[in-house]
Amino acid sequence: MPTRVAIIGSGISGLSAAWLLYKDPSFSPTLYESGSYPGGHTHTVDIPTLSDPTKTVPVDTGFIVCNPVTYPNFLALLKELQVPLATTDMSFSVSRNGGEFEWCGDNIDTVFAQRRNLMPFGQNGGSMWRMILDIIRFHNEAKRVAVEADRLAFDDEGRVRAGTTPQQREHPLANLTLAEFFKQRNYSSFFYENYIVPMTAAIWSTPADMTFDKFPVLTLLRFMRNHQLLQIGRRPKWRTVIDGSRTYVTKILESVTDVRLNTAVVSVERQKDGKLIVVDASGNRETYDHVVLATHTDQALKILGESATSEERKILGSIKYLKNRLVLHRDPELMPKSRKAWAAWNYLTRTNSETESPTVCLTYWMNRLQPFVKEAECGPVFATLNPLIEPRSDMVFGEWEYEHPLYAPQTIAAQEKLQEIQNKNGVTFCGAWTNYGFHEDGLTSGLLASISLGATCPFPVHLNGGYPTERLPISPPSWATEKGVTIYTPAKPKYIEHTAEAVLKAQRRSDPILEVLTIAFVVIFALICLWIALWLDLGRF
Repeated sequence: MPTRVAIIGSGISGLSAAWLLYKDPSFSPTLYESGSYPGGHTHTVDIPTLSDPTKTVPVDTGFIVCNPVTYPNFLALLKELQVPLATTDMSFSVSRNGGEFEWCGDNIDTVFAQRRNLMPFGQNGGSMWRMILDIIRFHNEAKRVAVEADRLAFDDEGRVRAGTTPQQREHPLANLTLAEFFKQRNYSSFFYENYIVPMTAAIWSTPADMTFDKFPVLTLLRFMRNHQLLQIGRRPKWRTVIDGSRTYVTKILESVTDVRLNTAVVSVERQKDGKLIVVDASGNRETYDHVVLATHTDQALKILGESATSEERKILGSIKYLKNRLVLHRDPELMPKSRKAWAAWNYLTRTNSETESPTVCLTYWMNRLQPFVKEAECGPVFATLNPLIEPRSDMVFGEWEYEHPLYAPQTIAAQEKLQEIQNKNGVTFCGAWTNYGFHEDGLTSGLLASISLGATCPFPVHLNGGYPTERLPISPPSWATEKGVTIYTPAKPKYIEHTAEAVLKAQRRSDPILEVLTIAFVVIFALICLWIALWLDLGRF
C-alpha cells in the first residue's frame, strides 16, 4: 500500500512537497487548502485593459521576481515544468513626507532626482553626499564582515568546520541589531534612515522601527552579499514568470490530482499506533501515515492543538508574523512625486525619522516589474503594501491581506533548533519561515520535506541559494532512515564558488574601478559645488 501523506497548505512549500511525492508511486498525497485558490503568496489576478474591459491582463500580487544567483531550486523547478521567464529589474526609490525628499537608485541622474540635493549646502545636499560615501564604505565593510563570518563557520569546501562548537563558529557581530551596528560605527543617521532601513523594511515587509531596533545585522550583511547588493555593478539579472506566477502553479496541479480547496483543516490527531487523523471544518476525518504542515507556524500549532509537544510549542511559537494589506490600483498618488524617482520598488513614508515609522508602505510599479503589463494597454498599474493614503476607489482593482514572518533574533534561534522537531510523531514542518522567508526558501523546505520521506528530486536541491549554511532544516523519520534516505549531500563544485576565498577573489575582480571612479566623482563634484558656492557668495560684495 502507498504511504498516505496529508499536505496541509498549498503555498509554494505545500505545492512543491505534493509535486515531488506525486512523482513516486509509493506515496499517495492529498493537498488541503483552506482558501478558494491554490498558491498562497503566489496570487495572480486579472485586470481589465483600458480600451476593452472584456480583455484582461494577468498581474501578480504576491510573489513577483526571482534571479539565477539565489533562486537555483526555483529556476530548476520552472525548467522542469517548462515555464518561461521574462527579464525585469529591481530598482529602488525612497520618497519621504509627500515628496519633500526623494531619490532613486537607477543611476546618478535619478539619485539626484531632486536637483537641489546636488548642492552640498542645500537642505539635504550635504547629507546626500555623506550618504553616498557611507554606502560605499558600508559595501566594503559588509563584504569583509560576511567573509569573516563564513571563515569562522565553514572550511574551504563550504562545509561546517569539523570539531567546532556553535559558539566557536559564531561571529562577534552575530547578536548585534542594525541600530547597534550602525551607531557603533558612526554611520550617519541620514544614511541608515534613507538607505539601510527602507531597503531592509521593504525586503522583509517589516515596519521600520522593528527593522532598526530588532533586525540582526549579520543576517542583513549575509543576505545582501548573497544577493550581490554590495556592489555597484555585476548585479544578478532578475526574472519574472511570463503571464504571472500562477502559470507554474497550474503546471504543478496538472500532476497533483487530489487537491481539496475550501477545505480548512481544524485538527491533526496523533494516534498511539503512529497514524494521524486529519479533521476538516466539515467534520470529515481521514487517516494518514504522515502529515506535512506547510503552513505558518502559528497555524501549525493551532492545528496540532493539544497534541503539540512542548518542544514544538517552544520552537514554532518563537516565530511571529506581521499582517500586511496589499491594494492593486492605478492611482499615481502612491508613487514618488517626481516621475524621475519612480522605480520598480518605491518606499514611501510620512515620518521625519525613518526609525520612528509605525508601518511599511511600499508601492510596486507593476508595469516595470512585469513587462507584459503594458502601460499603453492597461495604464499605470501599482501594487501598494499598507498605503499611506487610500487610492481613489474608482482606480482600485482589489485588495488582499498577506502575512510575513518577522525576522528577529528569536526567529534565527528557532530555525537553528527546527531539526529537533522535524519528522517526529508523524509530522513534518515546512515553509518559507524556515530560512529568509522568500519563495526560494519555501520551495526548498517543501522539497526537503518530501525528500526526507523518501522521494527523489529530478534536480539537485541547494540549501540557502547554494551558499554555505550550518542549518539543515530537516532529517528523515526513523522509517525513512531504515530505507537509507539521504536528504542532502553538499556538492563541492557548487559550494566552492561561495567559500570565503572564492568570495574575496570575486570581490577583487567585481567592480573596483567603478567604486574608485564613484568616490572620485563624489569628491570632485563636491569640490566643484563648493567652488561655485564660494564664487556666488563672494560675488555679492
